[in-house]
Amino acid sequence: MTSDLTTVTIVSSNPSTQRSGLPLSTEIISYFHKKADRYDEVDQQVYWRLSDELLWDTLTTTCLDRLPPDFTFLDAGGGTGRWTQRVLDAYPRSRGVLVDLSPDMLAVAETKRTGDRADRLDLVQGDLGDLPAQVRDRRFDVIWNFHNVIGFVPDPGAVIASLADLLTDTGTLVTLAPNRYHAVYFNLAIGRLEAAREAATTGVSTFTDDMPPLRLFSPDEITELYAAAGCRVDLLTGFPSAVYPSRQETQLDGSSPAVVDLLGDPAIFADVLAIEKQLALEPDLAARGNNIFVAGRRNPA
Repeated sequence: MTSDLTTVTIVSSNPSTQRSGLPLSTEIISYFHKKADRYDEVDQQVYWRLSDELLWDTLTTTCLDRLPPDFTFLDAGGGTGRWTQRVLDAYPRSRGVLVDLSPDMLAVAETKRTGDRADRLDLVQGDLGDLPAQVRDRRFDVIWNFHNVIGFVPDPGAVIASLADLLTDTGTLVTLAPNRYHAVYFNLAIGRLEAAREAATTGVSTFTDDMPPLRLFSPDEITELYAAAGCRVDLLTGFPSAVYPSRQETQLDGSSPAVVDLLGDPAIFADVLAIEKQLALEPDLAARGNNIFVAGRRNPA
């Protein structure tokens, strides 16, 4: 897989020099270099299909469906473009920018800029902590950062504030953040006692031995980041909250037997999805979900 992005509209902002003195940047690039070519195989894992359907349903019904047809978006830390591709296809008048630190992940995203997507999507190699002017000078109707993105940046509060500044007056900032409490449970469940202790005591841990350190959040902590950025929270929830992943779901392929036993039957999958959707409407579930979902808008000036 080539990492040549010469066809991309927005050029690289050289993220390898933007976190001077922060080896985490190099570690993250190396981590995703190993995963990029196979990253989208997560679509074949039944647990992550459930998680994706919950995320898509929540994102569309509470945010995207309420925007004008020609809305603009920023996919912050968008990786291989899985979510950008889905949004562009479902909303054919939307236009957006995907920014990511990893040139290898962006190389995969570039292969998806086909047909009219090529005219509606720009790719940026850049650091969310120091976005290039070509992004900073734009404004977006919706900005999202999904899964572990906000946990991999050195200063989550600064990144949330920076992204909030890029919203239109009525724009929405969506974050899917790793749940600190789930990280404690998950690591205990698979026998990683020290990782569970770190999650509980420091709020920084991992889910696998080869993973870079990840900042974890409670619902209150992510809400406070939004408030500090001048945003009010319109929706706070968490999911999946009734079905949890196990060790195999942290890998690029395979599924845990217990997860397959529950979700492998399409009819049962549909029933579980319906239950999860119902639970996702309850704010109390934020602390129980694998991930915390928060959507908010800037407070009026």
